[in-house]
Amino acid sequence: MAFCEERREDKRKRKDRGRFDVLIIGAGVVGSAIARELSRYRLDIALLDRASDLPYGASRANSSMIHGGFDDEPGTLKAKLCPAGNRLYHSLHEELDFKLRECGSFVCAKGEKEHLHLEKLYRQGKENGVPGLEIVTGDELRAREPNTAPDITAALWCSSAAIVNNFEASLAFLENACRNGAKLFMETEATGLLFDDGRSSIRGVSTTRGDFHAPVVINASGVNADLISRMAGDDSFLIRPTRGEYFIFDRSVGDIVDSFLFSCPSEHGKGITVARTADDNLLVGPTSVVQTDREDRRTTISGLEEAMEGARRLVPGIPRNMAITTFSGVRANIDTGDFHIEALDRPRGFVNVAGIKSPGLTCAPAIALYVREMMEDALSDTIGFEKDTAFVPERKHIPRFADLSMEEREALAKSDPKWGQIVCRCESVTEAQVVEAIRRGARTVAGVKLWVRPGTGRCQGGFCAPRVVEILTRELGLSPVEITRHGGNSHLLTGRTKDPLLREELL
Repeated sequence: MAFCEERREDKRKRKDRGRFDVLIIGAGVVGSAIARELSRYRLDIALLDRASDLPYGASRANSSMIHGGFDDEPGTLKAKLCPAGNRLYHSLHEELDFKLRECGSFVCAKGEKEHLHLEKLYRQGKENGVPGLEIVTGDELRAREPNTAPDITAALWCSSAAIVNNFEASLAFLENACRNGAKLFMETEATGLLFDDGRSSIRGVSTTRGDFHAPVVINASGVNADLISRMAGDDSFLIRPTRGEYFIFDRSVGDIVDSFLFSCPSEHGKGITVARTADDNLLVGPTSVVQTDREDRRTTISGLEEAMEGARRLVPGIPRNMAITTFSGVRANIDTGDFHIEALDRPRGFVNVAGIKSPGLTCAPAIALYVREMMEDALSDTIGFEKDTAFVPERKHIPRFADLSMEEREALAKSDPKWGQIVCRCESVTEAQVVEAIRRGARTVAGVKLWVRPGTGRCQGGFCAPRVVEILTRELGLSPVEITRHGGNSHLLTGRTKDPLLREELL
């Protein structure tokens, strides 16, 4: 898949197109951030991902929160990397052009027991170096957030917390890595690892698209990280897939809150949250259901009821009838409770980046720095770390037509009439945006949605989906029946409605 047509030339001329310096299994936000960081060096990097569109997995389905860093036990990797990741996002969102909304967060307490927990979080945050922490009364909370529940007695305010468009952030790291020479291979599932004769060193990855060779393999495969690690002979941790269900509400009610609101956390996680997203929708969730199935992303009546009830304990006036969609994600809970980031001694060249659950999105750029430093210490004699003086740190997203002034819209429409053709009425997405998303790598209806948001509004694609299919068909030179929603067998069309054979089959 040609993710970015404007990639630079290969940093080194390879005789064998299947040979690289570093292979990264998993092109989610963490794998992509690592690829971007390593692309600062003269390294041949390939990302392998089984998905048909990105972001996928937990990088797609999460709360989009940039945490302050007070939740994590001091001394853990999470506690070290979360505040650092938070600081990086506040600078990277301009450099990489993804949406970030400075919103701050409140952890809300009801009664003395939960108030004591706020004090614990406050102490942890101070020890972890989190700025802008303050415990406020319930009345002070309601002065800032007037729709919060009257029985909330206190709240922990964190001014550095923010929320991003997680799709844009993940794509930004990935696209910038590709701009700097990394290669992306989609629909490429890792099926095994390659070793030298004594299994003392890594030699590559076997996949559904053949073998890829490299002396360094980074396992950033999310919910499947323990399975990949076992292929290397390391069974020191276990991933417990945990499903979380969410509601998204129409942006007309997004301003019911301004900040990111948490309940006091429990042993199950950070609890149900309520937030206004970077694109001004209202987001509610997630639940927390441990399961054995790593692919089960159902939404359930009971789970959604739990999410709604939990949200209304924070904000009683949430209008259920304004929900426009639901979704769920599976996070990679690890039995050790902390991130598992390690370069194995044997097989040499295998690096685990596992158990990256909340605050994994926040930590992603800090994880990338941590992994690069660890690799320089452990593997520099294997691949070398020569700085690439031609590294380009900036990246621009596709212009967001809905956010432009009328003068800016008119100028774009004069330059290309496709900018004047509205494809998605709910989100004011133009044909030019869809075309550019396809040019940059979108190959499915969901892929286009992740890039430029058609189908995210109130009608959920009822108006724009046929137009997106039409444009995909035209731009990719495919038949409409070949277009899928999100890859695999998720075909939207099976043939022409006037086809006699099809009509006979339907009847």
